[in-house]
Amino acid sequence: MKKLALALMCFVSVAFFASCQKTVENPEPSIAIMTGENFVYDGQTIDLYQDYNLGFRAASNSQTKKELASFKLIGKVLDLDDTELYTVDTTIALTGTEYVFQNTMNFGERELVGKVSFTATVTDVDGKSNSITIKLNVNQPAIALEETDFTWFRHGSNDGEGLAEFGLEWTNNAKEVFAVIKPVTGATLYQFPANIWATVTTDLEKAAIFENALAIADFRGVSAWSTKDYDYVIGTVYEDEFHLIHITHGTVVGSGPTDITITGKAK
Repeated sequence: MKKLALALMCFVSVAFFASCQKTVENPEPSIAIMTGENFVYDGQTIDLYQDYNLGFRAASNSQTKKELASFKLIGKVLDLDDTELYTVDTTIALTGTEYVFQNTMNFGERELVGKVSFTATVTDVDGKSNSITIKLNVNQPAIALEETDFTWFRHGSNDGEGLAEFGLEWTNNAKEVFAVIKPVTGATLYQFPANIWATVTTDLEKAAIFENALAIADFRGVSAWSTKDYDYVIGTVYEDEFHLIHITHGTVVGSGPTDITITGKAK
């Protein structure tokens, strides 16, 4: 009987001890978005060319007290159609029970940025992790276009000069004696109604007119035989740049070989 009583006492002691070991339901460390002046927050719309603060505060679990091991930040830049343009991935080794990440960001390149997201993940020495994400919309304020003069020149059978920046080339004149302007490899050429020139005044308006425009193989509106005024508007997309070109005059001098000069404005 004494042995049985002793066994029962041991069983009760073990059961009591086990009941005292509480299981931590959420053992992962904590992470939060920092708030304050000029700190970004989830769902915010930010402007290009402006400085903003990005911040996260991480800490060990208040019950497990496990030290932090790493902080990982993934930043994604997406265009207006949610297509991912590029990703930046940074991992920082940690020690201790608290960590603060803070950085200043500025989107100063005028690419087709529509959205940005930042996902921060903190992991402790036990491999427990926690994540939080900030999603931002990027506002693209319109920028007024500036007009610049251009001059294209061709002497006799030589290649034309001054067209390369627009993704164009002028290597021959057609039998009907018109200058033949063609897009180079990698460029696309378009022709627009003449009134487009006056109505397009910002970079966003310029980009919009190309969305549904039909490409052409070449442009043959300028005479290679006589001097004339013109009112043609063409455009190119070349190396991710939109070019709107207003051809206003063509000068032809001499005969066999001739000097042909085409002038106008670009924006």
